[in-house]
Amino acid sequence: MFSSKLTPLLVLLCAAFCVRGVQAQAQAQNYPSKPVRVISEYVAGNGGDVFSRQILGSISLAMGQPIVVENRGGSGGLVAVEAARRAPADGYTLLLASQNVPVTRRFLSKSEPIDPLLDLTPVSALWRTSLVFAVNPSFASKSIPDLVEYAKSHAGKLSYSTTGIGTQGHFAGANFASITGTQLLHVPYNDNRLITDVISGEVPMTIGIISMVAPHVKAGRLRLIASAGQKRLEMFPDVPTVTELMPNFEPPPTWTALFTPPGLPKSILEKLSAFVVKGLGVTELRAKASGDGFDLIGNSPEEFAAQIKRDIDIAGRLVKTAKIEPTD
Repeated sequence: MFSSKLTPLLVLLCAAFCVRGVQAQAQAQNYPSKPVRVISEYVAGNGGDVFSRQILGSISLAMGQPIVVENRGGSGGLVAVEAARRAPADGYTLLLASQNVPVTRRFLSKSEPIDPLLDLTPVSALWRTSLVFAVNPSFASKSIPDLVEYAKSHAGKLSYSTTGIGTQGHFAGANFASITGTQLLHVPYNDNRLITDVISGEVPMTIGIISMVAPHVKAGRLRLIASAGQKRLEMFPDVPTVTELMPNFEPPPTWTALFTPPGLPKSILEKLSAFVVKGLGVTELRAKASGDGFDLIGNSPEEFAAQIKRDIDIAGRLVKTAKIEPTD
């Protein structure tokens, strides 16, 4: 039997837990009662930052509180993730991140991977964008079959630009080459030359996100071959997807999402999730996003967690196909 001397201690512990429970419930009921900080992996002023601020503006209206964006670009998103995951788990610090660190980095780095389900709290995937195959207008290939034929007759000479080794564009190119039995030359860039060099004819093709490519397509400086996304683009409905012609092609994950530090109380997570869904449900916002090549998502925390697990499996297969070895 327990000694009766422990009884006062047990009473105090029970009282402490009760107080903590009441406080947590009160915090959830009042949430949010002050501005919310969002640590973003995007560099201020770039395409991802501009679009995310539009999305966060709509979520801010749903919350009834200002959202203050803190840009922490660097190391492929790792700087932002590390800053966010060490913040208090009270719902007032959020992380805006792409799939880079939560999904892809584990296959590209020798260092300890971030576990997005343990080191962070998934809230919702906000949007998905599409990759596209785009070529210089004077390039001979005008379709995926043409591209395959050219690649086979010019083994190892068909080059394509992307934003870097291990990026989604690289995955798409390696997957395409593996399925078609061709050899492509990957040309990684870390600046806008990945587009301008295709426009000038230095490189015949780029595989990049539609928002970077679309203005040049509309101006006649680039020509679309195919979308590497999950469905046809609303702004270019006549352009087929790669999977329509190559069913084995697997589009790489290309999303941006909200997370919080680990340990966020479920009651606050549920309220936050509801605000996100409401913010993303604005008709005008959805129409503008679709027209700009973004597919708004707004799934639940449970759905998003399941999506992350699937995307880790996909990324693992694509890294193996691309034969990419960890670099740091």
